[in-house]
Amino acid sequence: MVLRTLSSQALLLTPIGGWVYLDLEPSKEFYKLLARGFKLTSHAKIKLDRKNRRVIFHLSLEKEVEIYRPENAVKPVDVNENSLATLYEAFAAILETDLAETTLGYSYRKESIQKNGSDGKEARKAMEKLREGKKKKDYRMKTANIIVRDALRTKGCYSY
Repeated sequence: MVLRTLSSQALLLTPIGGWVYLDLEPSKEFYKLLARGFKLTSHAKIKLDRKNRRVIFHLSLEKEVEIYRPENAVKPVDVNENSLATLYEAFAAILETDLAETTLGYSYRKESIQKNGSDGKEARKAMEKLREGKKKKDYRMKTANIIVRDALRTKGCYSY
């Protein structure tokens, strides 16, 4: 079955014999889509409504879309627990951070401090000496600095 559009209100349909002319009663949404640049395709599903003696069309529309590519390149970054992956020129680069090992070491030290049964002040002082938050922040800042410097370099400007 071939569907040919005459206008936005009429269709020609070829079932088995010849052409059949059908009038359309499109909705407002149909006109809105046509105004936005959509076009009718030749694919349509036809359903007969015998109770109301009408033909129901399920039309498909298509529209050509331009792919948006920003002028300033976006640098993809994948952050994991133990590594960080980014694009370096045309190749994927993996930066090993070993943050998981550091976190595990801190958790073992915390466990041993808490098991000793020391009172609150001593335990708090020992926990402060670990400086876990500062080390993690240092890891994050150093890797972010590497990525930002690489992004600025590939764009053609240097900023230190």
